[in-house]
Amino acid sequence: MEEAAGIRTGDLITLLAYFAVTIGIGVWCARRMNSTEGYFVGGRAMPGWAVGISIIGTAISSVTFLAYPGSAFVGDWSRLVPNFTIPIGAIFAVLVFVPFYRRARIVSVNEYLELRFAPWARAYSCVMWTIIQFFRMGVILFLIALAVNAMTGYSISFLIVVLGILIIIYTVMGGIEAVIWTDVIQTIVLMLGGLVCIAVVFLEVPGGASGVFNQAWDASKFHLSADLDWNFTQMTIWVAILFGLNQNIQEFASDQTKVQRYCAAKSDSQAAQATLFGGFGCIPVWMIFMFVGTCLWAFYTVAFPAVLPAGILEDQVFPYFILTELPIGLAGFVMAAVMAAAMSSIDSSLNGTAAVITSDLYKRFFVPGKDDSHYLNVGRTLTIICGGLMIFSSWGLYNIITAGMIEQKTFLDSIFFFYALLAGGVGGLFILGFFTTRANSQGVLVGIIFAIIVTLWMSASSLGILTGESASTFHKLMIGVVSNIVAFVLGYACSYLFARPTQDKLDNLTVWTWNKEATDTSSNP
Repeated sequence: MEEAAGIRTGDLITLLAYFAVTIGIGVWCARRMNSTEGYFVGGRAMPGWAVGISIIGTAISSVTFLAYPGSAFVGDWSRLVPNFTIPIGAIFAVLVFVPFYRRARIVSVNEYLELRFAPWARAYSCVMWTIIQFFRMGVILFLIALAVNAMTGYSISFLIVVLGILIIIYTVMGGIEAVIWTDVIQTIVLMLGGLVCIAVVFLEVPGGASGVFNQAWDASKFHLSADLDWNFTQMTIWVAILFGLNQNIQEFASDQTKVQRYCAAKSDSQAAQATLFGGFGCIPVWMIFMFVGTCLWAFYTVAFPAVLPAGILEDQVFPYFILTELPIGLAGFVMAAVMAAAMSSIDSSLNGTAAVITSDLYKRFFVPGKDDSHYLNVGRTLTIICGGLMIFSSWGLYNIITAGMIEQKTFLDSIFFFYALLAGGVGGLFILGFFTTRANSQGVLVGIIFAIIVTLWMSASSLGILTGESASTFHKLMIGVVSNIVAFVLGYACSYLFARPTQDKLDNLTVWTWNKEATDTSSNP
């Protein structure tokens, strides 16, 4: 792909205005950040509609804005199938997870695991989630730098550092409140950016909207899956559905970025509404960006086949379209949308990672008993440190790709694989806690150990390290599914080898032992 000579003045002005608004929100929120409650859960006073939009913004990220169009451009909509299960996760959350986490008034989701099982469970979940977040933030930051490089000509290393620092600044200043309010703006901007590009394609492709739809339909570009066989060794629709169910239920139960939002809403009812709005609202947004890829296919493959440079990568098609087909100013707006897609996810992960490390490790195990202002300062410091590690991991990914150690294709498959790899039975751990009364710390620990062994075995098979009869025959996206099933089944079964949990490990900690007369947390001070 040809590199841009440089960003146009009108587009640069648009971007600078967007950055100014983002930093301004951070400064505005920073004036009220005087406690860990405010920094990590927004004082539990955020409006539900803002929390719901923030959930959407966190879920869609630059993976949605760049990788989904790239995937739909070269293929169909099959990679969207796992995402159709997110409403199920949202419903589970409203019925079970949201009421509990709000009633418990926790800061970190992992606090639950210590209450229900033991300190080891809290530490294990914290470490696994933190590893996933560093991987996720690094990939998202790299993707956004890659896109902005294609549109502006600035070096990828420079963009990784500059964009990373910008995100760190407003996240450190304003905490979760700044994250939520910037997410609201960023989500609106990125949705409008996608719709603008669709409208431009409709205006330029012969036949307009109907031409795009007809051509894409005839070419089977809207297919969700061609394989309906009950086969778990290939990428069938059932593998996609099981992966999606596993991923989404686990995230709504144990993902700190989501739980922080449940707890930040001003009332139980608003938290529930926000969760449903976020869960169901993600689907049309994902479909918009899949359709962007379909439109780009119609534009470059059918209408103007000689325009696209030879050898361009799938994930760079959308940035190339923005650079070459949109007018000055409008292109800058869509560039801001591209950046918003990344920033709305990274800021959540930064704040969430700082929250779990502060609460689950530093405060719980290393330096307990300090006053709240101490932990607030630690949280801010850890946000900066986590941001630095994010920049380093993104820069490392860039250098690995530049050195040719891995091939840069569409990122969706590798992202899904690593999420599955790092599941580590954590989802099974939370389900055991919430939905059983017999599971105990010793039995669950056995289940987690076997889940880790199974995860390593299946991962080695997927990477080709194990071959022959000793290798797993499951598709790589089944790693997380099988890991959680092993953790749940063996954890529950092995619990019968040990004494029943004491009552303090059950009261108000499972769906069977909750106090049904608990009041709405909005009445709490």
